[in-house]
Amino acid sequence: MVGMNPHRTAPAGATSEPSVANRYGTPKRALGRRQRTALLAAALAVAVVVAGFFSFAGGPRVTSKDIAFEILSPTRATVTFDVERNAGERVECSVRVLDDSYAVVGWKSVVFEPGEGTGHEKVRHTVELRTEALGTTGGVGDCWKLD
Repeated sequence: MVGMNPHRTAPAGATSEPSVANRYGTPKRALGRRQRTALLAAALAVAVVVAGFFSFAGGPRVTSKDIAFEILSPTRATVTFDVERNAGERVECSVRVLDDSYAVVGWKSVVFEPGEGTGHEKVRHTVELRTEALGTTGGVGDCWKLD
């Protein structure tokens, strides 16, 4: 041991091992039952407010569902899909055809003008796409509200 004098003795009253409290500090006091209950109630209230915000604050109201696709030739395909939206909304959807390596070989944007009714409506639409190569699957990439 470099720098240690083996003949030196410890001062009177000193121990060879310091106490845990001296080394790490005194342990923290645990939360009381009232404090834990108040903390839990506050966390629950925040969770309810956040959940309410996300459920009522304009979540995605436009949804789409792929129904069918047909590969007509190496240069043509059709895709049939449903769009659910509020009737008064103008909606755009991207429709795509993919090849066997999941590369996009055909793509088209479809715009749905506002409907005449009110409330929620489902619209089924079939679109024909030109493709650059033979596709193996087709469907809707995404739909969103315009304006």
